Amino acid sequence: MKKTILLLCVLCLGAALQEMKGQTATFKALFLYNFTKNIEWPSGSNGSDLVITILGDDEISTELEKIAKVKKAGNKSIKVVSARSVKDVGDSHIVFLGSSKSSLMKSLSYAHQNNPVLLVADKDGLCKQGAAISFLTVGGKLRYQISPQTIEAHNLKVTQKIISLGIKVQ
Repeated sequence: MKKTILLLCVLCLGAALQEMKGQTATFKALFLYNFTKNIEWPSGSNGSDLVITILGDDEISTELEKIAKVKKAGNKSIKVVSARSVKDVGDSHIVFLGSSKSSLMKSLSYAHQNNPVLLVADKDGLCKQGAAISFLTVGGKLRYQISPQTIEAHNLKVTQKIISLGIKVQ
């Protein structure tokens, strides 16, 4: 009887953790969508779609695809693309690097150093390795670090609203 109760508790806890993980993916996808409304790309980088490439996080990709079906980035449709490696990342407006691929941040940053692309990472501290924005959890809440210098270096303009809501890093 005790083993059965313990097993049920473990299963319930596992289910609760899975649901929390899914909610976190939803929140991160919503943050990415909101970044599209608060970042300005140079006119030469415009296309018919706003392209968001996801490297290493299928859950974020799934959540963003749900958003892309019903929302637009200004007057542009949102196109979500999945990549498996840095060399698979094509022309994109935003590249999201999942935490499982965080070791690729330096090479991703190097590969796109002259491109007007917003590099967003899913691991604390990656702004020091070239990410413009990096997610982290503070006091149980999802937050982000932001490097306005990195954003400007990629020839992008960011609203003060996005800067003020984040944790500014150099």
